[in-house]
This record gives sequence, structure tokens and C-alpha cells, in this order.
Amino acid sequence: MVLIPLFDGVQSLTVSGPADVFSAATAAVEAEPSRKAFGYEVLTASRGGAAVRTSSGLRVVPDAAFEDVTDAGTVVVPGAEGVPAFDEETVAAISVLVGRAGRAASVCTGAFLLAATGLLHGRRAATHWQFAEELQRRHPAVEVDARVTVVRDGPVTTAGGIASGVDLALDLVEQDLGREAAHVVARNLVTHVRRPGGQAQSAELHLREARNASLREVQRMVLAHPDADLTLRSLSRRAGLSERHLSRLFREQTGMSARVYVERARVAVASRLLTETLRSIETVAEETGFGTVATMGHAFHRVLGISPLDYRERFS
Repeated sequence: MVLIPLFDGVQSLTVSGPADVFSAATAAVEAEPSRKAFGYEVLTASRGGAAVRTSSGLRVVPDAAFEDVTDAGTVVVPGAEGVPAFDEETVAAISVLVGRAGRAASVCTGAFLLAATGLLHGRRAATHWQFAEELQRRHPAVEVDARVTVVRDGPVTTAGGIASGVDLALDLVEQDLGREAAHVVARNLVTHVRRPGGQAQSAELHLREARNASLREVQRMVLAHPDADLTLRSLSRRAGLSERHLSRLFREQTGMSARVYVERARVAVASRLLTETLRSIETVAEETGFGTVATMGHAFHRVLGISPLDYRERFS
């Protein structure tokens, strides 16, 4: 049995997306006589069995109350709009449910609820890229990865954005039934088993603006002229700061070194040129300061986990 706990403010797609995948997987298995009987039973529950109102205004009546569920093998915690605030009773109830289950998962900001139970302590986890820093701040013992769509760490699987509930459920189907079964379900739903690039195209290209005025000017120059000399020495001269001071500001106010910022800024500009223009990949590499396609390719794989050509084909 797969349990999806419900609460007021839940995002409906983070509930219905996984549920539809599990339903499609059951139908696919039933269509193959050679497979032994297997099917997913999806159950929804809430505190006291009360109806909940989703973030989009839909009213959802659950199948059961939290206290009545004793045999869920998998618990999939859905997400809410923004950073959710869960009361102690809800956290306690979910703690009991995931403690009984052999496997737990979360979609989007549902990771905040899993983290509140302590289940993500010492584990790698994903959440929506916009809230990854907040999850890391609240739960330092969690290794938050905002770049990927789905993270599996032992019996816990977490997923990034709202629509990634489909990706997460396909990953769980692959764990249970194998890769071919997951591909069959993905084809039936007309989606990818694993979307190339994950959340990286959003997470890593969302470059934090610094508070310091001199550093902000440097950031704007980097984005406007990615093909310029962007060594630390050159940047420090432009900012009128020592290299050491500039390095410290970059780490404190952007969360990364100057070198990493420059690389990601160049990838950000290159990604726009690849998807919004017809410039050749060679031209894009030259205009964004990479010099060669090979160098740009290495940077894209480091930052986005995808090649420039695949990025263009996927997102243009």
C-alpha cells in the first residue's frame, strides 16, 4: 500500500501525479499475464480523516484518518505552496507513519515535513530549487541537492519541483518492478523516466544577487560580458577591492567562489543563447568566454548535467 498524507494547503499535483503513475503501473502489470500478480493500492489520509483544501482551492476528502493506517509499505509526502508550516501533531503523526513503513518519499516541499521527522538526518535529499537553501538552513544535517529532480538515499526518495512527483513515482516503480516497467509507464503517460538536466536549468542559473554594491556591479559585468577577462585579479580591480576581500564577499553573499560564479554565469548566458538564438554551438562557446565547444561542454555537464546540444534540443 502507498499512503499519501493530506493536509490543508497541499498542492494537488503533488498528490495526483504520483497516484496516476501508480495506477498506470498497476494497469501495465495486469496487462502482462507473464508477471505474477502485483498492484499498487493508493490510500490518502489526513488528521482525523477530515477533508482538506488544496492550495488551488480544491476540496479533497481522504480515504482514512492517520491513526487508522497501520500497513502502508510506502509513504509519499506531497508538497505545499511555499515553505510549509507543520504543527507538532502533524509532524508526530507522519513520524509514526514513516516509522512503520519500509520506504518513505517526498515531493517538492514535502521534504520539509520528512526532515522535521528526523528521517532525512544524514541523508542526501532534493526539494524545490527555490526552497533548497531554506531547507538546508533549517536542517543542517541534511545534504540538500537542488540540481537534481530525484534523489534516492537508502529507503528514502525525495523529488524537486511540483511536477517531479511523476518522476519520483516512476523511480519507485523502477525500484519495485524494474526499469522496463518504468519505461512502459512513462511511455503510456508520454513523459521521461528521467528528465535530462533535472532542476539544474532552474536551480544553478538562479544566481543570487549580492548585497554589496561593488560586488553587484561585478556580477552585472560578468553577465553582460562573459567573454571578457574574468580572472579574480581582473574582477578585483574592477570592484576596487583586494582579491582576498572579493573572494570572501563572493562566498558570503553568493554562496560560491568567484571562479564558480563566473562559470555558472557563463553557462547561464550560453543557455539563453542556445535556446533563444540560432547561433552555432561554436559561436556560443566563443561569445560566452569558454573559447571551445569542449570547454563549454565540460562546464555544462558540471553545472547542468547535460551537454550544450542536448540542452538546446530539450529546452529551445
